[in-house]
Amino acid sequence: MVAQLPSAGRDDMARIAELASETDAPVKRQHLISQVLLAQFAMPIRHTAGLHVQPHDLRNLQRPLKPRTPRGVCWIEDFVPYASASIEQVWKQVEQHLPEVFASVAAGTALDDPDTVALLRDVIALHWVRSQHYRDLHTVIFRAFYQERLRRFLNEDQVLLQLAVWERTGLLVAGPEGLALHAERVLEPMADAYESGALFRVRIEAVFAKARTLLADHAVQILQPGQGEFLIGDNPALTVRRDGQQLSYNMAIGDAHSVVLPIGPGYVLSTGPQPEYLRASPAEVDELNTLQICAARRYVYTRPVSALRPFIARQSREHRPSNERLTSAK
Repeated sequence: MVAQLPSAGRDDMARIAELASETDAPVKRQHLISQVLLAQFAMPIRHTAGLHVQPHDLRNLQRPLKPRTPRGVCWIEDFVPYASASIEQVWKQVEQHLPEVFASVAAGTALDDPDTVALLRDVIALHWVRSQHYRDLHTVIFRAFYQERLRRFLNEDQVLLQLAVWERTGLLVAGPEGLALHAERVLEPMADAYESGALFRVRIEAVFAKARTLLADHAVQILQPGQGEFLIGDNPALTVRRDGQQLSYNMAIGDAHSVVLPIGPGYVLSTGPQPEYLRASPAEVDELNTLQICAARRYVYTRPVSALRPFIARQSREHRPSNERLTSAK
């Protein structure tokens, strides 16, 4: 499993200390989908400068459609609030090569070059980690770990807690109230790192590296629609697993049968058993688009001239829960 317990141990705290000296200006508006990827769904609009994509608001499907530039959509302010300039440079190491990579996908030559294939795997890993899904997972895991660490300090690890307090203060604590107070104090640096976003910053970097390693052993397949087109949601890189007729998504990479990522109306990347271009049937195109709609927090994106709006509305009504989460990309 990619997501590991955020121990805020020596390595994490050392990395946080390194990043504390970062002097580059923070990046406030952070895109969840790379702008160069969204640009693959963009096209010129009459009487308007530049390329535009069409956002579809899944919470308000009656809203009039208004095309937007890739720069103006699918971003969250301070998504990574700590040392954001350096993490943006980590993403840029992949993103700067994507125009050439996407051109080779369209030319049908992408799978012939090992470096291009490695970049395709990296763009999958990037969008799996840089997502609201992973941020939520980080929160759930940290809270569970913190409560478990606190419980252990007050039960089977009382001696370790007493030693830690003795080393820090010279006091020998006993009794449930004293132990509880000092357990929270011992865990305070970890809690502070979580609250400031520093722990998320170092974990998202580490998990990106881990995801790249896990995906390195997988072949890349490129799916093309036999008819119709693909759309992309604001949570686009999805781990998927099929058990009989049951298709599920958003499990750990190690538990998934494949990881899928749309990279344009005509292409979806998928990890698979062997490298090849594949033709997706109309049913498969609908299934992949439905997954994007189900996994999206609020928006899916198409070309401005796309005919998918009725499909989006129908699938959203049928498959999305009524209690949608409130945190969403712009």
